[in-house]
Amino acid sequence: MKTISVDITETKKSYEIEFPLNFDELLKDLNTQIDVRNFLIITDENIFKLFKDHFFSHFDEDKILVIPAGETEKNFATVEKILNKAFKNKLDRSSLFVAVGGGVVGDMTGFAASLFMRGTPFIQIPTSLLAMVDASVGGKTGIDNEYGKNLVGAFHQPEKIYCCREFLSKLPKVEIQNGLAEMVKHGVLASVQHFADLKALSTSDDKFLVEKIFPLVQDSIEIKKSIVEQDEKEAGIRAHLNLGHTFGHAIELLSDFKIPHGLGVAIGTVKAAEFSVLREFCNEEVVKEIKEVFTNFEMDLTCNFPNEDIFRAMERDKKVRHGKINLVLPTKIGEVMIYELDS
Repeated sequence: MKTISVDITETKKSYEIEFPLNFDELLKDLNTQIDVRNFLIITDENIFKLFKDHFFSHFDEDKILVIPAGETEKNFATVEKILNKAFKNKLDRSSLFVAVGGGVVGDMTGFAASLFMRGTPFIQIPTSLLAMVDASVGGKTGIDNEYGKNLVGAFHQPEKIYCCREFLSKLPKVEIQNGLAEMVKHGVLASVQHFADLKALSTSDDKFLVEKIFPLVQDSIEIKKSIVEQDEKEAGIRAHLNLGHTFGHAIELLSDFKIPHGLGVAIGTVKAAEFSVLREFCNEEVVKEIKEVFTNFEMDLTCNFPNEDIFRAMERDKKVRHGKINLVLPTKIGEVMIYELDS
C-alpha cells in the first residue's frame, strides 16, 4: 500500500502514514525513525499482553510504560504517570513518545507529549481499526472528565503514523465493528464510493477477514486527511467529521462508557439521519441505507436512553457554541450540513 502524506498548510506541519503488513517491516522503519533519540513507548495492559512476545520483545522493558486499559483511565492521573515516567527516563525535548494502542492510548500519549517540556514529538502506532481510521490522524489529543469526552486536550500533530496490519489479526469482532462504524461515517459524510465499497463487503462468515478490510483503511484515511489538511483546528469543514459524534458521545456518557465508541458513532449517525429527516433535510431512504450497512456488520443499534436525556447530555459537548449545539446532519450519502440547535 502506498504512503499517505499529510500536509497541514495552516501550521506548516507534515507527516507520513505508512502501512507495514507485518512487525518485521514496522520494526525496521520504526528503528530508523527513532534513530539515536531517547524514547518512551506507551501501551495498555491488553495490547502488551497480546503482543508481549512479538512486537514488544524487541525493546528494553524500561523503555515501555504499560497503563491500565479502558476509557475510564483516560484522565489526568494517567497522563501524570506518563509524564513522570518520561522524566524518570531522562527524556528531553529532542526525545520521542511512541503510542502503541487504540484511541485511548493515542489520545493520552499525544496529550502528554504536547505537555512535556511544552511540546515533544510523538509517533502513533494504532493497534485497532478504529484508531487507524480516526483517532491517530489529525492531531487531536486529550482526556475525558466528569463533564464528558475529550473536553481537555490540545492539537498536537504526530511525527509519523504506522498502521500495521498484523495488529489487526488478533482483534475481537467488536473491535472490527467499532472501526467499520467510523469508516461508514466517512462514507456517509464525504464519499459515495467508499460507502458503496463498505456496503459491498461480504456478509458471509469470513466478512471480518482483515485482508478484505485493510485495503479500505487507506481510502477512509484519505477522506479524513483531505478534511484535516483544510482545517486543522475545526474552524470549518473539519466539523463534518463529527457526524454521529455529538449524539454518540452523549450516548457513551449516559452508558458510563459501557457502549464502545464505534457503536456510539453508529447509533449517533443513525440518530443524526433520523433528525435530518424530521427537519426535512434528507429522506427516509438515507436512514434506511445507513441502517442497512451497520446491520450488515451485525451492530445492535438499540438505544434505550430517552431523547430528552440524550439532548441534555449533548449540552455538555465541546462543540456547543454560544448556547447552540452544532449537529452534523446527512442530506444524502456523501454529503452533510451543519445545523444549529438551541441547547
